[in-house]
Amino acid sequence: MRFVRELGEPWGLLLAATSAGAAWAVQLPVLAALGVGVTVLTARAGIAAATRPKPVSELEERPLPDVEPGSPEADWLRRAEAAADGFRAISASLDTGPLADRVADMEPVVRETVDTLRRLATRTSATGKALTRVDLGAVSAEKARLRKELKTADDDIRGDLTQSLEAVQAQEDVHARLSNARRKLLAQLRSGALGLDGLVARAAELSAATGDSLLDTTTIGELGEQLEGIRRGVVETEEATRRWRAS
Repeated sequence: MRFVRELGEPWGLLLAATSAGAAWAVQLPVLAALGVGVTVLTARAGIAAATRPKPVSELEERPLPDVEPGSPEADWLRRAEAAADGFRAISASLDTGPLADRVADMEPVVRETVDTLRRLATRTSATGKALTRVDLGAVSAEKARLRKELKTADDDIRGDLTQSLEAVQAQEDVHARLSNARRKLLAQLRSGALGLDGLVARAAELSAATGDSLLDTTTIGELGEQLEGIRRGVVETEEATRRWRAS
């Protein structure tokens, strides 16, 4: 049952289609290209069904602790996890050779990258919840009212109004910082997930070659460089988020 569910998982189908397209792009016959896609889909489904924690109900989605269900960050995280499953499936399907060795070496880095994206998704949800605690419309209205009162205020209440205006401005500033932080986190989540998608597509393309003799060390090395760029991007975002939270 779980294996059948994994076969129909949207990101798995997308990965299979991408893999088949990559195989066709390197001029494999149509049937062979379709075979690459089917192989990747079934391998990914088998591994995912065997390794994912069994849910309480087969109808329930795998929970994402501390990530808001149905949120953009949850969607991007699931996409990144699906790409990691696909990469692992490709690794398992490769024959012994330089490409298989390189892809196997990359698996821990892929997992590490997804773990970092998971932490970023958690922080994105936390930031979103914090944003809901500041009613920007009410703050803006109060700010406009205080400014209007200050224009005609007597000296004995001007100081109190000024303090109130500063407090309201502080709330507005907090909302702006939180909004900016959430936008940056979502942008990195999207970049990381799409980057892993691209990595899987590239690995599928290389796996579609008729033999490792067609792949030079430079080509194989580029796969690792692509992953390192993705990993560095998400790590730098996480470090920047920590500095912001500490400030």
